[in-house]
Amino acid sequence: MTALADNARHGGPLRVLGLGGSHHDFCAALVENGKVVSAIEEERLTRVKIAFGLGPRLQRCLAADYVLSEAGTSMDEVDLVVANDFVNPVYTLRVRDRVRWMGHHLAHAASAFYTSPFEHAAVMVMDGRGSTVVEGGELYGETITCYQANPRGLEVVRAQHGRVTVTDRRSEDPYEDSVGWMYEAVSKAIGLFTTGGMGAPGKTMGLAAYGSPRYVEELGAYYRLSEGEFRQSTAQQIAMRAFIDAELAKADHPDEHYARRADFAYAVQQHTERVVISFARALHRRTGLTDLCLAGGVALNSVANYKLLEATGFERIHVVPAAGDGGTGLGSALFGYYALGSHEWRPSPEPFSPYLGREYGQERLEAALAAESGLLRVLRPDDLYAHVAGELAAGAVVGWYQGRSEIGPRALGNRSILADPRDPGMKDRINAKVKHREHFRPFAPIVLEERQSEYFTTSVPAPYMLMVPEVRPEMRTVIPSVTHADGSARLQTVLGALNPQLRALLNAFDSVTGVPVLLNTSFNDNEEPIVETPEDAVRCFLKTDMDVLVLGSGLVAYKETRA
Repeated sequence: MTALADNARHGGPLRVLGLGGSHHDFCAALVENGKVVSAIEEERLTRVKIAFGLGPRLQRCLAADYVLSEAGTSMDEVDLVVANDFVNPVYTLRVRDRVRWMGHHLAHAASAFYTSPFEHAAVMVMDGRGSTVVEGGELYGETITCYQANPRGLEVVRAQHGRVTVTDRRSEDPYEDSVGWMYEAVSKAIGLFTTGGMGAPGKTMGLAAYGSPRYVEELGAYYRLSEGEFRQSTAQQIAMRAFIDAELAKADHPDEHYARRADFAYAVQQHTERVVISFARALHRRTGLTDLCLAGGVALNSVANYKLLEATGFERIHVVPAAGDGGTGLGSALFGYYALGSHEWRPSPEPFSPYLGREYGQERLEAALAAESGLLRVLRPDDLYAHVAGELAAGAVVGWYQGRSEIGPRALGNRSILADPRDPGMKDRINAKVKHREHFRPFAPIVLEERQSEYFTTSVPAPYMLMVPEVRPEMRTVIPSVTHADGSARLQTVLGALNPQLRALLNAFDSVTGVPVLLNTSFNDNEEPIVETPEDAVRCFLKTDMDVLVLGSGLVAYKETRA
């Protein structure tokens, strides 16, 4: 009898610990009796972006201790430990004698389906590369996998593997037939990097809005696409990089160099959308299903996600908030409970909550401010929401720290920096003085659910900031700082069921300004993880040009130097 079955026999809670990641974005999640009790990415605890390059420190697996502590339990009381087989094994050393292994793409798929509102769905996973497989004596890696899912589990309907072209399998090695690799390769070629020398696809997606179709046709020559099949050989990869380098070298002025970089970003975005739509259409035809779940790093391409609703037969789409490798711990834990534990899936009537981190108590919040009492002035307003709304309307940039931290790379209103979207200079101000990042990178609007269609070209809720519709033309001058160069916006719909505090603040801002929209970006400085603890929040506030810090339900801090 399995540990899960034995625990069920004795009426105890069934606890499954999931560990995830690859060579970056390590994470852990704990599921108890089918409920996600807690989830966190290692970067939030180590304060090292994407937890890349931790070396021996990786074996501490701090995220596991965190989620167990949140549940008030210990490793001895965990019934099952599940991890994906593409994660750096150092991360699982503490549980090496207990861990059950599963496929990397399957962990992604489970994270999407088992957090969705769907009883039956198609599932599409696209990333750079997943689990290693051997075909004909050669090493291959998962690149695109499609499933159909139902209460009994997930079944592969189409799998594509790309050949690993260097046998020592270092993390930077190329692999064929991967749209995720193609996007990252172009990002690197145009000089957009993140921690550890990895490409920064999120930056490329932002830059694409400033580009033109100049290189769309040429870039299309470096891969082959047929229905449900993407192929890009090593020779095509090398030729693509050489072409980009040659074209950038032709620029004789910084403005022209920037324009060419933007044009390549535009081109790779267009081709990625083409591939994603092609696979989704094929999956829809194959399964006949109308609900689609997305996961894997490519699912963080929120521009492509929205176009799936417009260009395929799918009527509803769910993208898990932690769609990248930082969500595979969540998927592993859920797969352990439902598939390995033989529990039938039933979707919840409530939307999946991304707020799965720790809620730090009032005493901890007060102590964090007291530790910097010489630099801060603290108020306790009678009406927090009216007070903060007034500050926002007057032009303040506000660090907003509330409740449990959210999973995934997007700040969804509990670890956020907020500002007035009506100010046309706010985007440039925050990019330069607060986030210290590239000028072209956009900021997201958050909006009251019932007012969304007044400002944006869709009424489909987007609670996880993973869809990019257009701002209605007549509203682009009303909320200019969250309207991107092409008129689009990476939207977050604020649902009262998920975040009543954020909804209350939006209502208060609407009462002051008549606009139920705020600018939202993650609470961090450039190339730092999103803040986790109140001490992280205070440090970030003090070293950037934010004006106001709000901790919890009643503490508002100002810098003593503020006039």
